[in-house]
Amino acid sequence: MVLTLLGRRSSDPTSKECCSILGLLSMALNDMVLEGVVEEDKLDTLNFPTYFPSPEEVKAIIRSEGSFRVNQLETFHVNWDGNDPSEGGSMTDKSSSSYRIANHMRAVSESLLISQFGEEMIDELFARFGERVAEYAVKEKTEYTNLVISVTKGETGPN
Repeated sequence: MVLTLLGRRSSDPTSKECCSILGLLSMALNDMVLEGVVEEDKLDTLNFPTYFPSPEEVKAIIRSEGSFRVNQLETFHVNWDGNDPSEGGSMTDKSSSSYRIANHMRAVSESLLISQFGEEMIDELFARFGERVAEYAVKEKTEYTNLVISVTKGETGPN
């Protein structure tokens, strides 16, 4: 079986590499609270269940479960906008890149956010989020770490 999931290189679960995109969404939401568009209580009770494991954590979990053997675990990096950084891809057109990134994040989080805040604020939230992404991309690397794990059924070995 081959699994692909978002992860992180660092052993620190609070590292910027996995939390910065969610931090930008949080900042956009906080701006809306400060302007009275979103209720502070609703932001305070938002639970956005996500975790980006390190390669070591994934291996340890698979080993402790005991049903599979890790054959190979590789990491690769993809820019937030989908360009491949190893091929020289970068967020050259910040406007269209930040728009794509906002739409990607919207696709995975919209239903959760609508259930928490209502539908009427979603367009504005992701417009603000896109602006935050564009500002961030000028100063920082914008890439995800993807983990690709090949496992086979059987006892855990010395992997």
